[in-house]
Amino acid sequence: MSDRDDLRDVLLAHSDHQPVRNVFEAMTDGADASLTDYVETMRATDGDLALVARDGAADVYARWSGTRFELLTVWPPWTVTGYDTTDRSGLEAELDGADGLRPMAHDETPFDSPETLTSLRGLVWP
Repeated sequence: MSDRDDLRDVLLAHSDHQPVRNVFEAMTDGADASLTDYVETMRATDGDLALVARDGAADVYARWSGTRFELLTVWPPWTVTGYDTTDRSGLEAELDGADGLRPMAHDETPFDSPETLTSLRGLVWP
């Protein structure tokens, strides 16, 4: 199964939430979804869906951990340059204006492997 199919399945499983439907339409029909929709979709899917965006050359990953939003900034080639926890408004401020915002399955992000992350220079994993 492809990553796109996995995302589609997660979104369909949580389609009782309007923000999730907005993100689904953005993925499938090219419709617009707001940053607020993307952030709420992470929470509505219980963290099964994460976000990734570009900030210059860095990839910024965001996830909902069940109690807070977490951000991880990774510069090529896999140099972790930032980790932070925040609330909804802080996350939206961080991602506002970032390029290429898109959803992805949580298990496709660096968050899925704390063992790998702790071995990367510059990160103290909570």
